[in-house]
Amino acid sequence: MTVSLMKIGASHKIDHMNVKEELLSILLENEEGISGSELAERIGCSRMAISKSAAGLSDEGYRISVSRSDGYKLEKSDVLSRSMLEHVFHIPVYYRPVTSSTMTEAKDLINKGAEVPFAIVAGRQEGGRGRLGRSFFSPEGGVYMSIVISGSSIPEPELLTTSSCLATVKAIEALSGIRCSIKWVNDIYVNRRKVVGILTEGIVNMEEGGLDKAIVGIGINLQGSSSSIPSELEKKMMYLYPEGDAPFTRAELASRVADEILAIMGKEFISEYKSRCFMLGSEVTVIKNGKERQAMALDVDERARLVVRYPDGRIEALSSGEVSLRI
Repeated sequence: MTVSLMKIGASHKIDHMNVKEELLSILLENEEGISGSELAERIGCSRMAISKSAAGLSDEGYRISVSRSDGYKLEKSDVLSRSMLEHVFHIPVYYRPVTSSTMTEAKDLINKGAEVPFAIVAGRQEGGRGRLGRSFFSPEGGVYMSIVISGSSIPEPELLTTSSCLATVKAIEALSGIRCSIKWVNDIYVNRRKVVGILTEGIVNMEEGGLDKAIVGIGINLQGSSSSIPSELEKKMMYLYPEGDAPFTRAELASRVADEILAIMGKEFISEYKSRCFMLGSEVTVIKNGKERQAMALDVDERARLVVRYPDGRIEALSSGEVSLRI
């Protein structure tokens, strides 16, 4: 008898979860609101179940208003969830509340046969990575995502990092109006402090040669209290919205970034990228093979290499894979 009661309870719980998921899906598609009786009829449950499910969604952070004129209506809610992401994304998207790294998750999905292109978005990373094995601070409130692209859709793989960087700038500016600049090769700055880091990795087809797939990882310091930034980073990074309350949702930003990255493929972008590079005309420290040298940053060439001039007059075009810069 005890076993039977437990089974009934488990079944009821699953049904309630299904009602909640169906309710969220319908509210996302009906921005003007929808009555409780119509929701109950469409989902096949009682109005009481609708009310309980709406309360459950509210507990998760969704803002749901209820009125006689509009019925149930989903207000703008900055909640990251599978349903919210699927509603705004134009490519398949996966969601993880917490992960070690979206880059690692992306590789796992590739190994499991996920169809490309796709994106994976996380609410928080515990082992986010930057260039040269550095860690990337990834607290709650940011946008952490990886996009997997077929190698055949990338005409110039060596330009993927820079094109993705500019595409992310365009996405942020379109939604926020905040002017961004670029630190060659893959960092996005506001007021001379870092707000976005980008990392790209390629997967080579060993049998046929050439690039099979590419993963673009993006970490955006969107909103959070400045007091949460580790002391060693407080002069180097900032949040786009240090007081919180961005005027758009994390899901909307993640979707816009994915759209811009896919749209920029094959287009000329170097001139615009170069116009955003704030270190051009300034002294930089070139770190190559463990040695540091001062240089003047002169230009970004057509291959997205940074052209520098050393004190002895020698000019060199630097590849992102072989050097690091300090400004």
